[in-house]
Amino acid sequence: MLSSRNFGCTMRRRQFVSLLGSAAVAWPLAALSVCLQQVARAQGHKVPFLGWLSSAPGSDPSLDAFHAGLRELDYVEGRSIRVDARSAQDNAELRALARELVRQQADVIVASGRAATRAAQEATATIPVVMAPVDDPYEFVASLSRPSGNITGLALQQTEIDAKQVEILKEMVPDVSRLAIFYYYGETYYALESIAHALGIEALWIETKGSGDVEKAFAEALAKKANGLLIVDTGALGGTCNMIAAMALARGIPAAASWRGDTQTALLLTYAADNAHLQHRAASYVDRLLRGAKPHDLPIEQATKFDLIVNLKAARELGLTVPPSVLLRANEVID
Repeated sequence: MLSSRNFGCTMRRRQFVSLLGSAAVAWPLAALSVCLQQVARAQGHKVPFLGWLSSAPGSDPSLDAFHAGLRELDYVEGRSIRVDARSAQDNAELRALARELVRQQADVIVASGRAATRAAQEATATIPVVMAPVDDPYEFVASLSRPSGNITGLALQQTEIDAKQVEILKEMVPDVSRLAIFYYYGETYYALESIAHALGIEALWIETKGSGDVEKAFAEALAKKANGLLIVDTGALGGTCNMIAAMALARGIPAAASWRGDTQTALLLTYAADNAHLQHRAASYVDRLLRGAKPHDLPIEQATKFDLIVNLKAARELGLTVPPSVLLRANEVID
């Protein structure tokens, strides 16, 4: 019988292949696997290592969609690629996670959202960073057609998306006049101020750090007598959006966001980019970078597919009748 010592993992590739067939029957599979890995390392083969960085708490549907995109490109987790997913809502912790991925020598860092991209940008100027996506690419690159430095990826027209949600919310609920806008702390979205004003709506800015201070933030919205609610930067707030929407529905306040909840969501409406499509495109960026492309040679792509989701269950609970003009535009209706 061949032992791992007698087999010798330093033998030439041709010798190894010729013996493999006869050895496979007698040699333990685990030992054979170890030797295969040693031979691959000796020949310079390396499983690409990706870092996934996000500020979304809990289960992240974006990460699931990204994994699906990798599988479509024939990557197999643990065999032809390795993904280390990290997330934190606190900005300091997010920066620490980004530095850790740099110390681990990630081949590419995929950053989901503005806060994660900012943390990756601060951590490295050499490792390629894929925005997946961000709402304001010009914070990180000077040009969409030819991004400079080590950052490329995908962008949302988030101001336009949020403006569309305000418009549709006003169409569905004409009485909305005081709109509580929940936003992730440290970010700014003041372009919405003029959009709301043009529709006769006063914007009430409510800062939140996530699930830990939702009740405090919602109490502030009630104190300001909000009769409508919009959640922005849903990538950072993640599942917290569902908590905010449920609290709003219980108080009879219609809520909108670009967060895709499940069929139990309390959001009255969702207008959002097709996240699965975006994450599949992010996987494509990673594939091209691993094959040797440089970030500055990969133009920034902007979202082109959007969905309007209308929640008739929430509408009935709010005592609202959804206008036919809105239902005709909806890609999905929850009933």
